[in-house]
Amino acid sequence: TLYLNLVDNYDKFNYSTPPSDSDALPRVRTWIREYVSSSNLLLNNLQLTAMDKLSDSVYGQAYGGYLEMMYAGVGSELLYRPYGSSWALGLDANYVQQRDWNNTLQLADYKVATGHLTSYWQLPFVDNTLAKISVGRYLAGDYGTTIDLSRRFDSGIIAGAFATFTNVSAEEYGEGSFTKGVYFTIPFDLLLVKPTTRQGSIAWVPLTRDGGQMLSRKYALYTLTKPLDE
Repeated sequence: TLYLNLVDNYDKFNYSTPPSDSDALPRVRTWIREYVSSSNLLLNNLQLTAMDKLSDSVYGQAYGGYLEMMYAGVGSELLYRPYGSSWALGLDANYVQQRDWNNTLQLADYKVATGHLTSYWQLPFVDNTLAKISVGRYLAGDYGTTIDLSRRFDSGIIAGAFATFTNVSAEEYGEGSFTKGVYFTIPFDLLLVKPTTRQGSIAWVPLTRDGGQMLSRKYALYTLTKPLDE
């Protein structure tokens, strides 16, 4: 996946570098301006992925490479999703290293093990609504929980919101106190002449800080096994 910058207003991004303090969180996301302004053409993702159905209800994947704009590494995921069930349970584990924002083909010094245990539940009392709760370790080494609620409309569009609370205090986290945001997923089938199962997502996060930040994995087994819902 390539990132091409056509126009931007990154010069108005006024995040100030925090003082060097042994208690400060590692800068796992607040280098964002340096990444997106380092070049007009970036290699966001280049990974090798193997997937398989391990049993009637268990699915697995393993992957490695440049996993997202800011991190490279290896990881794996297991998903237990009984056929016809309204719930599922997933576990992902990753060991990643920060990419160098001056040259994203190279790696910086920061390394971290991150992963989450995630439960999925199609709510019986609200049509087409999914509750997702993830518990685990985030990119800055903090531990906590992400709560995600989303609803799928008849058009196929999904609207959702999430919030993350970790063992980082509001003072350590900084402005915003905790991670939160909203997102929309739009099926390309609405826009194209030929049928397709591909989709695109747009997310809005009011503030980007270093606490409560997940690895942006390219593939999620729950999404890939969504035809089981039908």
